Amino acid sequence: MSMRTGSKVAILIGAGTMLAAPAAHASNGTKPRVPVDWAGAPCMTVVDRSADPMLHLEYAVPQEDTEITEDEVDDSRTHQFFSFCRARDPQTFLPRWITQADIDRAIAKGAAPDDIDPEDVMETATAWAGCWDRITADDDRRPITFAAAAAGVDWDTSGLPAGTYTVEAFTWEPPLNIWSPRSGVVKIVDSPALEASGPALAVSSTEIVINRNESATIEGCVSAMDGSSVTAYWAFADPEVTWVPFLEDDPVSGESFAVELTPPEELAGESVLIRVDIEDPMGRSYTSYMQELVIVLGTDGPGTCEDGAGFIGGAGCDDESTGGSGDSGDDSGGTGGQTTGSNDDASGPGQDGGDGSGGTCGCRTDGGAPLTAGLLGLLLLGVRRRRR
Repeated sequence: MSMRTGSKVAILIGAGTMLAAPAAHASNGTKPRVPVDWAGAPCMTVVDRSADPMLHLEYAVPQEDTEITEDEVDDSRTHQFFSFCRARDPQTFLPRWITQADIDRAIAKGAAPDDIDPEDVMETATAWAGCWDRITADDDRRPITFAAAAAGVDWDTSGLPAGTYTVEAFTWEPPLNIWSPRSGVVKIVDSPALEASGPALAVSSTEIVINRNESATIEGCVSAMDGSSVTAYWAFADPEVTWVPFLEDDPVSGESFAVELTPPEELAGESVLIRVDIEDPMGRSYTSYMQELVIVLGTDGPGTCEDGAGFIGGAGCDDESTGGSGDSGDDSGGTGGQTTGSNDDASGPGQDGGDGSGGTCGCRTDGGAPLTAGLLGLLLLGVRRRRR
């Protein structure tokens, strides 16, 4: 059987394997690391420096973690905060170390190997050169306590070029350091006029599970001048990513967007990455990614009336039915997509912090009722996942 894995679980397991490879002697070697909880972060944050360059970032921690052992570095079990000039897709990882000085201190404690690849160190990684900046200093890493989290972080954006940034938190606890991405984006501008700055966009949808005869709605937020448009892509979660457009140059307006992916035949039983680009009339652009995956089951949704189709054949159909789930939007099986009329929705896209916690499943049946957990579990067994 071909195991083409691309799920968040597989990615995390793979990342954990890589992290565990340089085994060290610190007693905290296999202990779970405490991430930053960004739940409640807005999809779009605009910092107008003509009014105030400071931005207060709120976060939480699921538990306190301060019991540093003798074989750990003295500032182990702390959080640090960074900004990045571009977004990353779910299978692109950040370096696991920040500086060589950090590595040297960890080596002295037996908590790091002495042959770390320069691309795995933020200050020497060519992939991120010129694209990252510290929000908090290396010597100001925050203890993992409820009090520190309640105080939040104040970010002075004065020294940064105007533009759109993502924010991530770093858990410093060698040998296994981890990142916690904040959902949404921060757009830093020097004027409130939309035409004075480039476009910004963030995908807010979390993991979506659909049947092969249904459509997935991908939502997000926008800050861009009138006349801007979006192009959306899917890609298999393979090592070599090839982006396939399913919606091109579709106009957007207002502060939100929603696009629909009607899966082509080759996506049945697969999981895919989603990318959305926005471009304004002046040719300025920005790219965002859905931080989890769209999973397309290899089954038709309950309620389809085609003979033998569906997990429960003919469920919900009567003798007069002509077939179809009514949710695919398109019988061609092509890569069709469309923008839905969400821009006038004052509530905007839902948010759950981007970490999957508190999110709602994207699973749907023909009648709009959610799949039961047991049925969904059986269906997911048939999904072929892709390997990073």
